Amino acid sequence: MGRQESQEYKERLKEMTGVLRKHNITRGVSPEKLRLILEDLGPTFIKLGQIMSMHSDILPKRYCDELMRLRSEVAPMSFSEVEEVLREAYGCPWKEIFKKIEELPLGSASIAQVHKAVLRDGEEVVVKIQRKGIYDKMARDIGLLHKAVKLVPPISIKETVDFSMVLDELWVVTQEEMNFLTEAANMEEFARRNKDIAFVRTPILYKEHTTHHVLVMEYIDGYPIDDKISLQENGYDLHEIGTKLIDNYIKQVMEDGFFHADPHPGNVCVSDGKIVWIDMGMMGRLSERDRELIGDAIQGIA
Repeated sequence: MGRQESQEYKERLKEMTGVLRKHNITRGVSPEKLRLILEDLGPTFIKLGQIMSMHSDILPKRYCDELMRLRSEVAPMSFSEVEEVLREAYGCPWKEIFKKIEELPLGSASIAQVHKAVLRDGEEVVVKIQRKGIYDKMARDIGLLHKAVKLVPPISIKETVDFSMVLDELWVVTQEEMNFLTEAANMEEFARRNKDIAFVRTPILYKEHTTHHVLVMEYIDGYPIDDKISLQENGYDLHEIGTKLIDNYIKQVMEDGFFHADPHPGNVCVSDGKIVWIDMGMMGRLSERDRELIGDAIQGIA
């Protein structure tokens, strides 16, 4: 390890210790305190919190519910930072591409945030903008966590969970999410595979305005898939939505072998009678052999 890298690690460790001290961790950790600690520790820990939120088998439900907020309620970048990322991506001021960008984001997560905008031709779009310097920050934190894992004593949980493997997988998945050109290709493939499904829709991609760090797609106004009250008030049948959602997801996994790997309520909405899948940063793939084995397992259980 170089001297500069070693110094960066020391500074980061000091930051992390400061965060834990600030939240007085010795007095216990409530669900809200855990979320605030992860937010203050930064993107890598927010990502880990998102993963933890899906594990009610490990964490109590009230902790999982609180950590779910990390998916779309993370403190956003300032608009000046947003403008800087856009300038670097396009090589010109954003006003040459967009007529308007709303300064208040629609949502803000660990890697990026999204803003409603209007293109010069008047089309309403959503702009997904990657956080500045996110790659270097997460690479450093993953390195620190790898070092910390080696220091964990061999207690039962460490024997059953390979934390180093979990961190490696987290880094691989996160790097894929950081490449918006990969996400753009995923959107096109997903739209192609589901074009004949009448009740499924994917936002139109504006490829000409999409770069490694900025993704532009059609703005679709819809109801979150878990907003039961709004859906019922607008005449939707919740049983029908649930059935169609499961049918389509089974098709994605079993027929296509290409499926949405992050199907939380922030990434699925209902608009104009259709289920809309958004945010294709995390997609799963299964080989034909994988699908055969899953089919055999389901048949065996039945």
